[in-house]
Amino acid sequence: MNKEDIIHFLSQVSSRFFVDDDEETVRPVEIRLADEVKKAHQDWLKAQKYFECVTDPDLVDHAIFAEEAARKKYIYLLKKAKEQGISSERP
Repeated sequence: MNKEDIIHFLSQVSSRFFVDDDEETVRPVEIRLADEVKKAHQDWLKAQKYFECVTDPDLVDHAIFAEEAARKKYIYLLKKAKEQGISSERP
């Protein structure tokens, strides 16, 4: 990631709205963060299922790390959403 990419990212974060690349729509940050929390939770659940299904000993460490990383990301995003008073429930 180069300096211009970082500056571009920070300018988006500091603004109140994000533009979704796939939808080309403008959505409030609160909705975007709520969606990210939901996606992170789904990713965590998938990582848990992956861990439960792994049978190859060479993949057990990978499954553990993947589950732990997904869990930490979900907890981080959930904490940020709570700090901002954002609920994952849509009105």
